[in-house]
Amino acid sequence: MNMLWLVVVAALMTLVQVFFFAFTGLRKVTYRRYFSQPAANQGDHVELIEEIANEKLSPVPWLRVESRISKNLGFIRQSAVDLTSDEQHHRSVFFLGPYKRIRRRHHITCLKRGYYNLNSVTLTSGDLLGLYSQSRQKDLHAELVVYPAFLDPESIVVPSHRWQGDVLVRRWIQPDPFLVNGIREYRQGDAIRDVHWAATARTGALQVKTHDYTASPKIMLLLNVQLREDQWGELNEEQRETIEYGLSMAATLAAWAIEHGVETGFSSNGQLVGDETGETIYIPPRNSQEHLSVLLDTMARMRIRRQSSMQTFMEELQGRALRDMDIVVISPYWSDLLEDRAQRLRAMGNAVTYLPAERRYAA
Repeated sequence: MNMLWLVVVAALMTLVQVFFFAFTGLRKVTYRRYFSQPAANQGDHVELIEEIANEKLSPVPWLRVESRISKNLGFIRQSAVDLTSDEQHHRSVFFLGPYKRIRRRHHITCLKRGYYNLNSVTLTSGDLLGLYSQSRQKDLHAELVVYPAFLDPESIVVPSHRWQGDVLVRRWIQPDPFLVNGIREYRQGDAIRDVHWAATARTGALQVKTHDYTASPKIMLLLNVQLREDQWGELNEEQRETIEYGLSMAATLAAWAIEHGVETGFSSNGQLVGDETGETIYIPPRNSQEHLSVLLDTMARMRIRRQSSMQTFMEELQGRALRDMDIVVISPYWSDLLEDRAQRLRAMGNAVTYLPAERRYAA
């Protein structure tokens, strides 16, 4: 009989704790998730920070937080991650005592350019014995913008045999974007790179080069997201690497040009993530660090999918009445149609140079 009463009491206590934690489990539990910084470069390390709090007297025996996260954000510690072919499922498990607050940091590597929005999580809690559980989905926004990878500017070679007279573009990817027009004595604050050593040796006093600025130092970087003129369908992962390389070229040249005082813009026949307007991308040239952030943010949010054909897009640029601008076309290919559109832009007073995007897949 005593054994029977023990069984009955144990069963009642089990039911009581089940009902108790079913009622209190997720009540007054708050959860927040965010990245340690809003933007990063491809290859950088950032932190994904979770903050969870139990704002009541009763404890939470266990709480599991689950979400789907792009595989392009690589967790350095993989113990809490389940990988599938397209994404990874991240889990965090917590025990929360009364009025307990926990902050947990996950170290992440930004493996690929893109815009990442971790917009929901599932919170699951239960009783002490795991006999009952309840779940709740919570909407939130943890956003991270990953800029394209930067290249060595010296590795971007302009094929000088293509256009004659496009001196500016061939010049501004070299160490000095301006023309030398003379020599003078060194003044405090002059850069060491401007020292003219031959003149210094000849005169016995430190001499530096002086420069002429171009009449209209404005550059428009134009990225083509088509691999071929007749391309209509989607690109596979290997083919998209060619366009990714073109984006890295554009990001590198934009950062270099703005650092050296050249107004720089960016345009493309691609699409932006979440943009339903059907508009192509066009950002007019400006020169500031804030403008560089706008350019890089736009490049990060691009989808590698064409909004219009490249020849049509270059016709649209003619309608913008571009004048006295150096237009750099970064494209996997060049054709008679693109050459025709380039000639029309040149007739409007612009210089147009074609930079081939490196192909990274076998034909």
